[in-house]
Amino acid sequence: MKKNLSDVELDTYARQVVLSDIGYDGQLALRNASVCLIGLGGLGSQLAPRMVGMGIGRLRMVDRDIVSRSDLHRQTLYDVDTVGRPKVEVAFERLGRLNPDVELTPFAASLTPSNAEAVIGDAGVVLDGLDTPEARYIVNRVCHRRGIPYVFGAAIETFGSVSTLIPGQSMCLECFMPGFRNEDLPKCGVVGVHPAVLGIVTGIQVSEAVRLLLGKEPALINKLLQIDLREMAFETIELKARKSCTVCGSESAEGEDAPPPRWIEETCARDGKRNVIISPLEPIEVPLEKLHQALLKKNDTIKAAGSFGITFESKEGITLCMLNSGTLIAQIPPHLDTVQKEALLERYADLLVGEMGFSPDIIPKT
Repeated sequence: MKKNLSDVELDTYARQVVLSDIGYDGQLALRNASVCLIGLGGLGSQLAPRMVGMGIGRLRMVDRDIVSRSDLHRQTLYDVDTVGRPKVEVAFERLGRLNPDVELTPFAASLTPSNAEAVIGDAGVVLDGLDTPEARYIVNRVCHRRGIPYVFGAAIETFGSVSTLIPGQSMCLECFMPGFRNEDLPKCGVVGVHPAVLGIVTGIQVSEAVRLLLGKEPALINKLLQIDLREMAFETIELKARKSCTVCGSESAEGEDAPPPRWIEETCARDGKRNVIISPLEPIEVPLEKLHQALLKKNDTIKAAGSFGITFESKEGITLCMLNSGTLIAQIPPHLDTVQKEALLERYADLLVGEMGFSPDIIPKT
């Protein structure tokens, strides 16, 4: 626990120290705070540099994706030289250079019910950088159980939403958007997303997170801010907790209607390719050097190898990335569109069980 700001910190955060909304004591509180950011895509890639630049003490961040060219128009944390690399790896490197004061804890993994508690850790606030409702429900339930504030944010097309959810003081996420499956909502790969709306949503999320970390009441507790850039309209809707909510309601038990985890999932197409993600049933740690050697023996083409994952191309022309958590991303080009998830699962099992020696029990079933 820091008791004072150093001379270097006073220089670094001078514009925040003189800001009446933060000040010296507020900056000291930020330096001692811990935040968890879930997702490093359109929202998360803007949230991360803002929180790091402001001098948050510790930032935990999780993402399971690799950089694609179609990300770059809105995810400016990345560039063409990082295409194919795990987003967490690139973010860890760049954020460390942006502000070495901040302690970064990266997780290159899918967020699942089996790892969510460990990922969120000791965070004082959770920031939403996700793009699917089912993953958000996992976060919502962990935050509710542990009493951690959760700053919800979402954006699609030219529309955005933000709300600040505090267990015991406000509604939870499933009070106002319960029961959605991932396929129920539009995808940015189909309908698009305007970079400007992401900037507005994330700016407000950061503002709300800072209020919480400084002990101030957030502006969006029990409120949902809706943003419509097409009409340049901003509307704040008053909401309240539902007694019948399956998570926080007084008339139902937590765990009801919890969506089953998706261990094999087809997400938005990337750069004209189908995108399939496979996650292990239990948390594991893949020895990447051993994996590297196994891929070379199989005559796969290594595209990128780092400390969080290895991206390679199979003999059939499929781009794959195995993260050190055992999460596999597969990008399937159009001429191989008949490739089924079963075939990918066989390759996944061959690598983790056959080559790495893990138990078959970690392999999901189709």
